[in-house]
Amino acid sequence: MVDLNAGLADSQLVTLRARAAASEASAGDCFAYGHLLLRHAGRDKARQREALAAFVRAYQLDPSSEPALLHTIAQTAFVVRDWALLDSATGLLLAQNAEDANALIWRAAAVQQRDDFATAEQLLREAVHVVPGNPVALHKLALCLKEQARFAEAEALLRQVLALSPNNAHALFDLSELEIRSGRFADGWANYESRTAFADDLNNAQQALAAISAHWRGESLAGKTLVVYGEQGNGDCLWAVRFLPLLAERARREGGRVIFGHDGPLRHLFERTLPADLPLETSLDTRPDFHCGLMSLPLRLGIVDPNGWGAPYLSADPAHVRTWRERIDMHGAHAASTAVAVPTAHTQRSLKVGLVWNGNPEHIRDMRRSVPVAQLEPLLNVPNVSYFALSPGRGETIAQWRAQGLDVVDLTGHFQSGFDDVAALLANLDLVVTIDSGPAHLAGALGVPTCLMIDRVSAWFWGDESPRTAWYESIELVRQPRVGDWAPVVAKVRERIEAMTRERR
Repeated sequence: MVDLNAGLADSQLVTLRARAAASEASAGDCFAYGHLLLRHAGRDKARQREALAAFVRAYQLDPSSEPALLHTIAQTAFVVRDWALLDSATGLLLAQNAEDANALIWRAAAVQQRDDFATAEQLLREAVHVVPGNPVALHKLALCLKEQARFAEAEALLRQVLALSPNNAHALFDLSELEIRSGRFADGWANYESRTAFADDLNNAQQALAAISAHWRGESLAGKTLVVYGEQGNGDCLWAVRFLPLLAERARREGGRVIFGHDGPLRHLFERTLPADLPLETSLDTRPDFHCGLMSLPLRLGIVDPNGWGAPYLSADPAHVRTWRERIDMHGAHAASTAVAVPTAHTQRSLKVGLVWNGNPEHIRDMRRSVPVAQLEPLLNVPNVSYFALSPGRGETIAQWRAQGLDVVDLTGHFQSGFDDVAALLANLDLVVTIDSGPAHLAGALGVPTCLMIDRVSAWFWGDESPRTAWYESIELVRQPRVGDWAPVVAKVRERIEAMTRERR
């Protein structure tokens, strides 16, 4: 069926785009084009940025053309994370009205990106003073305190938010992460279900399954079929897939059936760990009676203690492991052939270390979880260590390191089989050094020794203070002592690597 509304919108966009692009365009033309573009942008960041550019041009042509123009610029800049523009727009708004609660909240977000938490907190407290009892202002303040690792204060504020707006799914979700972080799993898993109230914006599988089946809340599976769908990021799926064999055992005992609905780069890796009677489907081939998200399994299976869940549960494909061993050995042979010959009593085999220092820049916390290149470099000059990049697309940085004589290798161009290749590379390494990302979970699930460099707050998987996590026996947690302070983390990881090289002598 042809969507007449969509066709009409496209026609209007073409007309308004032409008018806004004309040399004689008015502020009204630019505002109208940006407004329509934004209305139909959905989650399309490119369209949102184009709309923002139109609003900015409208402001440049005539700042007073639309009463809400400056607010629209600030709000859109907040959505697309244009922090510099947001800072500028909110500065103008607050010069006009120092008690503009929205401007105070938006400006706090921009300031917080600079790790100026004191100023951000002050702005948010001013917003709370202007609009006392406002759930949005209180919620933003709670998140600001959480980013400072002031978890008890953040939780108290989130409970205030929920007292004011009991059905606030986002606040309940943020509360659940604090509960899980502190080991209150029973409450945390229950409140973590709040994500289903807004996850359908991001998960097409959930929407499709909800249209044909009931949400599974732990009912008997006797004579029933349950589809568990993969959700959230790769790290979440890697963490939670360990619970599927236990679910399959329950279904087997009750006389039901479980199917894992998943497609993507983790598919073949998961297929090797699934029981024979728990198939993986990449599309809705089976019409189920029930559905639930993979991250709901700890709640539905009553898992409230992580102890006993830390052993490796995934495996790399043996053929891929052999192929990657040959690639790594070829690098070692090449490095040896180009090295200056120095007589020694014996030859020390280089330590092979996998490396992840930054993640997907679209991740909301990537700036805080990633280690700046300059702060990582003191780690890279340990003698007799070869580093292997685990994330594609970092070739420029690696080329700069190699130009400095640092032994950092990028074999990610050979990644052809999704995470199967990453797993096979990991299986050939002595150690993985990584930030909080998918490869961290993969290394833990494979049982590869890992130093996990985590920011002061980090994700709930890693708890609060301990240097170990019961979820992964092979992972050592190296935490920031203060927000943004990576130097002690890098120094400690370097000590660990130096100790491993000494053990090889």
